Amino acid sequence: MLQHIRLLIFDLDYLVFDCAPLKVQALRQSLISLADAIPQNVRLPDAEDAEEGFRDRGFRWTRHLEIGLGEDNLEHLRHVYDLNERRLIEAGAGKVFAGIHEFIAKCRGMDISAVLGAEASRDYLVSVAERHQLEALFDLSLCTEEFGAGGADEMIEEIMHHAEVNPSETVVLGTRPQFFQAAHNLDVLTIGCGWGIRQHQSLAEADLVSLTLSQLYSVIQKADDLASQYS
Repeated sequence: MLQHIRLLIFDLDYLVFDCAPLKVQALRQSLISLADAIPQNVRLPDAEDAEEGFRDRGFRWTRHLEIGLGEDNLEHLRHVYDLNERRLIEAGAGKVFAGIHEFIAKCRGMDISAVLGAEASRDYLVSVAERHQLEALFDLSLCTEEFGAGGADEMIEEIMHHAEVNPSETVVLGTRPQFFQAAHNLDVLTIGCGWGIRQHQSLAEADLVSLTLSQLYSVIQKADDLASQYS
């Protein structure tokens, strides 16, 4: 049993939601109309590039693709990509990682609140949550887009305020260095989660690491021990 931690904040992509095939499929569909504008010597992005783009740029990663497109075409790509991504989600593309439902049910059984704090647009979060019934899984769902320039820092702070917990009673779970930094700015412990990503070096900035979902609870227990020491 945990003695101190009362709130777990989960990012969405690559952690709760297995989005890698979805992102590649949406991107490939979106690039069809721009085929003539892309230089022939440019390698088109694959799943690893999508993961790296999301890691470095967040949900706006398609705006920063280096595939020889001008600013206007990149903006067109962003718009078409968002449409294709939502259509694919509605059609059932992507899935919740196996074991997530059971893990969160276990936490809630111990009176630990589980909240979705997604690096995502509101439209994307709503689409995924509705298609995969995440509203029933999490106590609250927010996304960084809702907080404008404040981004993840303000989102995490708002989640803690809503849950009426202190930073020392909170753990943030993610895959992105920027997400970990936002939590650290608020004195919140972080766990880097590796089961949905290929490039684990991005987890180095987290306080603790869980490469598999089966390890996660024991890692949270370690975070609980740390929280108890510094509370």
